[in-house]
Amino acid sequence: EMRPITETSEFVGRIQAVDRVALVARVTAFLEQRLFTEGAEIKQGDLLYVLEQPPFQADLAAKQATVQQLQANLGNATIAYNRAVSLLRTPAGQQSTVDDSRATMLADAAQVQNAQAQVRTSQINLDYTEIHAPIGGKIDRTSVTIGNVVTPGSGVLATIVSQDPMYVVFPMALRTALELHQHYADKGGFSAEQIKIRL
Repeated sequence: EMRPITETSEFVGRIQAVDRVALVARVTAFLEQRLFTEGAEIKQGDLLYVLEQPPFQADLAAKQATVQQLQANLGNATIAYNRAVSLLRTPAGQQSTVDDSRATMLADAAQVQNAQAQVRTSQINLDYTEIHAPIGGKIDRTSVTIGNVVTPGSGVLATIVSQDPMYVVFPMALRTALELHQHYADKGGFSAEQIKIRL
């Protein structure tokens, strides 16, 4: 009896996630909270871990106070410079006084910029005490429990793998790939570049 058949080729493959992220700590601190269920599906942006924040909050407050102090110094130096410039138009004014006050004003302005940069650094470190999911997917078990100190060098806290879409990776002999390419060439087949990718 003649019947139509479908030609197939079978290969043993494995499923591989498109995205895979290993979560690590960016600062050194005690781990205070774990806010996910191990093995659960999570969404991008979900809060997963919270590290000890008070030391970083105190550091940020101190840096902000330094900025305010230096801004006050800059304001005073600016007033002194403007006064020296005004006096320069009178017999009591001296160019050296203007130059000195201008140098002091510029130095204070540079100190303010440096202090503002330190505030930004402290804010970044404070933000690092909250670890959010960079991708959505399934998260495995945590490797560090609450109460332990974590550091950038303490290793992976947990791993997230995406679930949709997924790759299916399978090995294929070069001879088999070429035979399939020739066999299906008249039906579109697949290009040599695609063969190389699959190999």
